[in-house]
Amino acid sequence: MFLSKKFKRGMTREQADAIIEKSRTEEPLELEKGDLPAMIIAAFVVFFPFVLVFCGILGFIYWFIFHVWAG
Repeated sequence: MFLSKKFKRGMTREQADAIIEKSRTEEPLELEKGDLPAMIIAAFVVFFPFVLVFCGILGFIYWFIFHVWAG
């Protein structure tokens, strides 16, 4: 609504097909030393806060049911 048509336009089908064809002919990327631990740490940093929030909510429900509500 507020952006021009230049920003609204996505990728055309021809551009997408060209990218797919280019990716079929390229060699796969090789992992360098230390890439795997870096990916594991990055995944840990991304998912750990969600796990903490989920465990916190479950802990609060447990505390509320068995300590507050049950008397």
